[in-house]
Amino acid sequence: MTKKEYVQKYGGKFSIEGGETWTMPNGHVVHFALNPKMGCRNTNIAVGFHEPGKEFAPHVHPISEEILLIFSGEGECYLYDKWIPCKAGDIIFAPPGVWHGTRNPAGNTEPFVTLGIATPPQQDLFARAGYDVLDDDKTDYVGEYNRPKED
Repeated sequence: MTKKEYVQKYGGKFSIEGGETWTMPNGHVVHFALNPKMGCRNTNIAVGFHEPGKEFAPHVHPISEEILLIFSGEGECYLYDKWIPCKAGDIIFAPPGVWHGTRNPAGNTEPFVTLGIATPPQQDLFARAGYDVLDDDKTDYVGEYNRPKED
């Protein structure tokens, strides 16, 4: 059973530091922690590890709603037309068509980690990253909750 088949049948355990990574042209690193390629059909989670001075520039998604969960640190989120201060525990909601982004100001000394949870999956983001979500992961699922192989 492939990872994708396993997850679609039983679910799975994932890490914010897992999945495939995309290093943006400005050096900002994004982890595709959960996405359709991994078996999640209707949502995705993109994790931004913002070092001081790094940002995920304001952008819009034409059909996806996005929840930005501030996991750790302090930074700023762009919402609609301005940057607003954010800290661990804050939640930002951007409906389709609303400008949003994240950044860790250069004066900060700690990383700023955000989880972008979107539904439906952000095909526009995957396209920008050159990430083929239709290319199934054919390796076997090995995880903490691994079920016995079926006949």
